[in-house]
Amino acid sequence: MRSRRPAGARDGDGVDTRDDLVRVAVRLADADGLDAVSVRAVAHRAGLTPDAVYRWVRNRDDLLGAMAEQVLDSGRTPDKEQGTPRERLCRAARAEWSLYRRHPWLLTVLATTRPPVGPGVLALIDGTVTALTDAGYDLPDALAGYLALSGYVQGMALLPVTERAEREAGGAAWGTWWSGTFALLERTGRTRGRDWLTATRPDPTADPDPQVAQWFEFGLARLVDGLVPA
Repeated sequence: MRSRRPAGARDGDGVDTRDDLVRVAVRLADADGLDAVSVRAVAHRAGLTPDAVYRWVRNRDDLLGAMAEQVLDSGRTPDKEQGTPRERLCRAARAEWSLYRRHPWLLTVLATTRPPVGPGVLALIDGTVTALTDAGYDLPDALAGYLALSGYVQGMALLPVTERAEREAGGAAWGTWWSGTFALLERTGRTRGRDWLTATRPDPTADPDPQVAQWFEFGLARLVDGLVPA
């Protein structure tokens, strides 16, 4: 919906439609996190009065749903139904993963038992359910498969999201934290009998992003193997 600038607006930064307003909210969430997004904050950023914003959105939840719709629409791939069911599942999972990397706040909006149900969210589900029904699943099991796959993506996406939050709160870099934690585990004897710890001895200069991406791909391949055996 591209309703025009409502009465009561002040001179803003090119905010003339509802889409413009939502774009301002997305930029605010990307920069400062979801807690920074309120109707009043978005109105101030957009150069509008709160009353003017309420003519475009009913409340904060309506605004968050519109934000999700906008970023899902921008991240939609036109060839989502091309390829084998396995290829489509991997492509859908990686697309969702990429969205959470670009817009960490989206994870909070979607990872809930009561997500927004706009066209973009429903299309996100449609692609995976259709791939699974094409692979032979009935509709209830296809929906369960979607929940398993999306739940995996969302769970793994929590790692970079929480790491970003730690850095923004002034926490030590991941490599520094992990190196210090490993040293503590060694001193207290808690590495004994845990070869999985000693086999992954940390590098204090390590960047967590490549490691998390590697873990994501490792798990994704095996989850899709279970859903659609090669």
